[in-house]
Amino acid sequence: MKKLDPGKEAEKDAAEWLEARSLQAFDFAWHRFPDSRAARGLIGAQPSDFLVSVADGSYHNRTVYLEVKSTEMPTRLPKAKVSQYGMLRKFAWTNAEVLVLVHQPLLQRWVYLTNDDLFSYEDCPASFPLTNLPTFASAKEALEDYFR
Repeated sequence: MKKLDPGKEAEKDAAEWLEARSLQAFDFAWHRFPDSRAARGLIGAQPSDFLVSVADGSYHNRTVYLEVKSTEMPTRLPKAKVSQYGMLRKFAWTNAEVLVLVHQPLLQRWVYLTNDDLFSYEDCPASFPLTNLPTFASAKEALEDYFR
């Protein structure tokens, strides 16, 4: 059987948590966008891996564009790994939340970047720092922390 690359493994971990959460909570929904790279150019680039919608109880909802990445770099995530940066920034301007969940397999940890971590720069940096962020042992722990 073919071994999944670390990025696909990380996406699978996130999808498993999203599915479990949606089965437990009626106010939580998610959608997996098609992978344009896997479609070999038949579809255009998508804004993220997942779209998540969470009702907050007051007839409002949170819209979250969830992108999952894997990197072997211990302190930074190269901007090149977030190729949809411009599109995600446009959604952030409309008050959508952007969450980049980062798996660091060599360090055996997960971190996440939010709108503040990604879009607080006047010009997009060459990479995003992964230091001084909370760390988690699994995608489940990181996602539970973000969506609590």
